[in-house]
Amino acid sequence: MRLARPSAVVLALTACNTAAPITSDTGLTAPTSATTPVTSGATSDPGGTEIGTGDDSAGTTGATGSLPTTGAVKLDVAQPDIGTFGDEGCTKIDFLFVIDNSNSMAAEQDYLTAAFPGFIAAIQAALPDTSAYQIGVTKTDVFGFDDSPEPDPNNPCPYVLGGLISHATPDGQKTGTGASCNFASGANFMTPGPTLAEEFACAAKVGVKGNTGETQAAALLAAVGPELAAPGACNAGFVRPDALLVVVMITDEDDDWSPPDADAQTNAAAWSQPLIAAKGGLAQNVAFLLISGGDPRWPECMDISDVDFTGAAASPKLTALATSFEGHSLGSVCQAGYDTYLEQAIATIATACENFTPPG
Repeated sequence: MRLARPSAVVLALTACNTAAPITSDTGLTAPTSATTPVTSGATSDPGGTEIGTGDDSAGTTGATGSLPTTGAVKLDVAQPDIGTFGDEGCTKIDFLFVIDNSNSMAAEQDYLTAAFPGFIAAIQAALPDTSAYQIGVTKTDVFGFDDSPEPDPNNPCPYVLGGLISHATPDGQKTGTGASCNFASGANFMTPGPTLAEEFACAAKVGVKGNTGETQAAALLAAVGPELAAPGACNAGFVRPDALLVVVMITDEDDDWSPPDADAQTNAAAWSQPLIAAKGGLAQNVAFLLISGGDPRWPECMDISDVDFTGAAASPKLTALATSFEGHSLGSVCQAGYDTYLEQAIATIATACENFTPPG
């Protein structure tokens, strides 16, 4: 959450088998330094994908969170550039969206919900053998849809760190405890169906009342951990042992609060182990998509403004976590819309599917 300054939105995206920065006719160009992060926690990244916008004007949205009327690239589902992938090793995917709910995140939440329908449609087209999707949303602290951490007895999960969210903010992400998003699945996560886009748009508006100290990693680990997976708990049934786990993290700040609160490399090692354990010790069964300020910071995120929350902070710790997985992809939170970035991420997910190892 940005108070003294605006933060950077982080979306962790894991990609494989791409040695050079990706460029395409969509105009996405990674900074040349991005393949070798310079902090102590990030290592050279021969297998990942870093996707920028090539547009230093991106990310200059106002505090109101309004979407731009031009410049957003829509996914071409009918003719996906990435083609169709066959012989996938996975038939199930669990998507976990970890969304920063700080006061600078309104526009970014709008970008994400606008891009989601095309993203899912393109995945279904590219991975025809993968049909059993589950989509969960959580946020980066224990605050609910208002500015209090006190649970709503009728809707406690938004007040639990890592709890999946099935309720919406009622009045422009400002106050109140939220109303049910009416997931057709009957659970706290979504499944494919005619109302999926509306359900995601409802849940992903996690609000802008978050704490100034986001705990992105702690929220992620709690969301996939055994406590919340217990029968009757907030996330029961979400993380399946025989499904690929795709983490999509979007934040405008680095994680400076989750233990062990050390340097980037130490934190990444500590945070990755519980995530791998949640997948039975099989790191290849995790893909990490990170949309953030980057490390080194994306050029379009350098403009930090206290007035309209433009720009983003660097994210060395979260970048180190994302790049610790072979399947990862990094994108700039400061681009004006995430359609093209998510389109590029489908290749990463497809590769992770091919590398998926069914549990014992």
